[in-house]
Amino acid sequence: MNGIDVERQLVAVQPAGPRARRPAWALAVVVVAVLGVAAALVVGIRGLLGNPVRSTAADGTALLVGSFEPLACAGCSAQGYVQDGARSVFVRLPAGCPEPAREARVEVHARPAPDLGKHAFLAVSCPAG
Repeated sequence: MNGIDVERQLVAVQPAGPRARRPAWALAVVVVAVLGVAAALVVGIRGLLGNPVRSTAADGTALLVGSFEPLACAGCSAQGYVQDGARSVFVRLPAGCPEPAREARVEVHARPAPDLGKHAFLAVSCPAG
């Protein structure tokens, strides 16, 4: 191979004409995409780390906050799950309390009820919200 052949190969590899430019809106699209991924990450982490048990008082009652998912039961008082993010707790409401609508945001003061299962509570009062 001589020097002339090498020059011909280099010329053949290089693109012909001026270099193509990106459109002006391309940077804006990249910025919006990065912000969208960041927002999805924050929402996803918040969903994984959510906890319906917001606080526990000195007397042992806990404040449960989240969306209510009713659980049908024949012959028992209203009951269901209070969910926040990926976690939920079971709660049984006192007799006479109206059952909150499905996915309604509720606040319930309740006491732990280990006899009903792990992460189970007996409401002290009717849910607010």
